Amino acid sequence: MNKKDLSDIRKEFKLGSYMLKVKEIYSVYLKKDNGEIITGELEYFEMMEVEKRELYLNNFKKVLTGTLDSKIFELDFKNINEEESEENTQHVLYAALNSKERISEYADKIVDKISQNYNYDTDVVISFTKAEYYSDGKRKKDSLEEYVQAIEVILCSVNKVEIPKKMLKFDYTEMKFKPNSALDMVINLNSPVEGFMFPSFTSEYVDVNKIIYYSSKSKKMNNVFVEKVLECNIKPTALEEKENFNAILGISLGGKIKPDIVQDIYERINEKFQDEGEEEPILDINEVTRVLRESGVENTGIVKSAFEEVCGGDYEFKVRNVIPDFGSKSIKIENESTNITISPRDLSTVKQVVYVKSGKKCLLIELKEDMVIDGFNLETEVD
Repeated sequence: MNKKDLSDIRKEFKLGSYMLKVKEIYSVYLKKDNGEIITGELEYFEMMEVEKRELYLNNFKKVLTGTLDSKIFELDFKNINEEESEENTQHVLYAALNSKERISEYADKIVDKISQNYNYDTDVVISFTKAEYYSDGKRKKDSLEEYVQAIEVILCSVNKVEIPKKMLKFDYTEMKFKPNSALDMVINLNSPVEGFMFPSFTSEYVDVNKIIYYSSKSKKMNNVFVEKVLECNIKPTALEEKENFNAILGISLGGKIKPDIVQDIYERINEKFQDEGEEEPILDINEVTRVLRESGVENTGIVKSAFEEVCGGDYEFKVRNVIPDFGSKSIKIENESTNITISPRDLSTVKQVVYVKSGKKCLLIELKEDMVIDGFNLETEVD
C-alpha cells in the first residue's frame, strides 16, 4: 500500500460518500486494571444519529492518517502452523470479511487477545467497523483501461477513556446550572492510541497476507500489540532504516566522509526514486554496491560485511526512508555549538578544514551571496 492508496481512501471518510459504504460499528469498553469487558454496543451505521456517525468516521480516518513507516506500517502476518491457524488474527479477520454474521462475533476474539496480552494506562474503547470501499485505478501501468474494484475492509481503533474536568454545565431540560458528573466519561475519538485496517491493498490487487497498523506515537510501534494481538512481524521504522543505512555508508566509506561524495550518492539514489514511478524503489546489497562504485568509492567489497554487521545480512531499504528530501533543506550539519540546515544539492559546497597557521578547525561553506545574521550582512574577511 502506498501514499496515494491511503490518501484516496481517507478522502471517503465523510457522510454521503459513494465510494465507502460503512455497514456497522461495534464498540467495546475495556477496563485497564483487569481487562474486563464492561459492555459492547453494535449499531448499524445508517441507523445512528448524524453527529455520532461523523465522530466515528473521523475516528477511523485518523487510523489511516500519518507518514508511512513512521505512524502507518504495512505489516506481514507471521507464518502460523495449521493447528494454530483457526485462532490466529489473520484467520479471524479473513473469516469476518467473508461472513454474513455480525462483526461482533469476530471482533470479540480480537478484544480477548488485547485483554490477555496488553494493559493500557487508561480504560479504552475499542471500535470496529466493516465497510465496502470502491477503489478505482488502472489495470496496468501503461494502460488507459480503468476499472473499479469493491474491497471489503475491517477497521479497528483503540481510544482512551478520559475523565472530564469538574465544570458547570447548563441543563436545558430543567433550565439550571449543574456540576458535571464524574460518571460522564469521555471517549477521545479524535486521538486514537492505535488501530489497524485489514486487508492491505493497492489500485491493482488486495493482499490478505498484510495488514495496515497505525501508531499514535511517531516512529514507535507497540510491539506487544503487533506481535501478540495482530500476530505480525516487527519491521524497522523509517528512522531505524535511516540509521541503519547511514551506519552501512559509514562503514563502507571508512568512518569519514567527503560531502561531495555523499551528495553524489544521494543524487544517484534519488534518480532511482524518481525513475521507479508508482512502484516502491528499494536498495539492497547489489544496488548499494553499484551506487558507491559509480560515486567513486573504490573499496566496495566491504559493503557485504557492512550489511551483515548492521542488518544481519542482505536487507531491502525503502529509498524514501534513507535519502533526504531534495525539495527542502533536509541535511543537518551540527555539533555542540552549531546547527545548520542545507539542501542535499548543496553538500558539495561544504568542507571541514584546519587552518595551518592557527590550527583551528573550521566549517567552510562556499557562498553565492553574502550571509545575513539577524538582519545584518556579514563583513567579508581575508585570511
